[in-house]
Amino acid sequence: MIELRNVSFAYEGKAVLSSVSLRFESPGQYAVLGPSGCGKTTLLRLMAGLEKPQSGRITLPDTPISFCFQEDRLLPWYTVRENVSFALPHAAQADRACAARLAQSWLDRVGLSGEGNAYPSELSGGMKRRAALARALAYDAPVLLMDEPFRALDEAAHTDMLRLVRTCAQGKLLILVTHDERDAEGMALVRL
Repeated sequence: MIELRNVSFAYEGKAVLSSVSLRFESPGQYAVLGPSGCGKTTLLRLMAGLEKPQSGRITLPDTPISFCFQEDRLLPWYTVRENVSFALPHAAQADRACAARLAQSWLDRVGLSGEGNAYPSELSGGMKRRAALARALAYDAPVLLMDEPFRALDEAAHTDMLRLVRTCAQGKLLILVTHDERDAEGMALVRL
């Protein structure tokens, strides 16, 4: 469960969120919608603990949180497989062969089977996006925060990745920021 009580946040004096109170129950799937600049990304950053509210209170679970940022944030000096391996739990990382197999299985699931040895600079925008999704899902946290995870994907890839995310989020808390109403079908809606 994540709860925000009267949370306010501003950048350089410009209010982004003002007295926001929300509750996200786990397990559950939530879609956060709203116009650009209304504070959706800031809301996720607050829930991930990357920002602190200027007022109000946030209650976070004592569990790991996986965050898929708007930007791909792939490490350019790592191959795609190494980028995904980087997010695996430490026990899996300790066995390199196991980590490589697990990472490859995630690449297979996002349609990047043959790209494991490529570097991010060798991928298209949509391929980078899918690699970032694979990394976020590989972390296997009970809380998934996803900030426009399907942007830069063509229609078919968008549909496939949405299906994968929803399947992987079963029994977890998923909070998905999107501008696409179709992504929100069947989810609890939060409008900012």
